[in-house]
Amino acid sequence: MTLLSANIQFVPLHAEDPMKAVDEAIALIQSAGISHEVGAFGTSVEGNADVVKDLINNLLKSTFSKEFLLNVQYHVGVDKLSNEEKVAKFR
Repeated sequence: MTLLSANIQFVPLHAEDPMKAVDEAIALIQSAGISHEVGAFGTSVEGNADVVKDLINNLLKSTFSKEFLLNVQYHVGVDKLSNEEKVAKFR
């Protein structure tokens, strides 16, 4: 199993209730069944690469907002630190 880490930021542009759209995006992330941590400016996820990619595709197909930005940063590599290892010294 190949692990993939990503940081996801869902930014609704034309939504009647922007925070509701963000909450729905976060609920979709939570339902993916992978490790995740919600932050003020995005959500970090980590899990099976195929599951992470499917999650991104599902967010792209979402209808939470008529128009939105989806910012995704991937951490790719063989010997990379886990998300937990990256922040452990700050907790």
